[in-house]
Amino acid sequence: MLQMTTAFRISGEILEYIKTGGWITVEETSGQVGIAPEKSIKILDFLSEFGFIEFDPDNTRIRITELGERFLELPEI
Repeated sequence: MLQMTTAFRISGEILEYIKTGGWITVEETSGQVGIAPEKSIKILDFLSEFGFIEFDPDNTRIRITELGERFLELPEI
């Protein structure tokens, strides 16, 4: 199981990587953040469930949502 801090860091990396707004494959995203697709899909499902990303109809590509973009604009603490 991923530790909370690791999952949070990876979630941020994913959102930063896909912030261009276009569709990006799950495999490409997983490779970019350096984890297996089987593990990244759990994080992607979470991000999708809370509206930060959306999947295409085939669940093979993702893109950031407006909420995900707003999340990236939050100030550092």
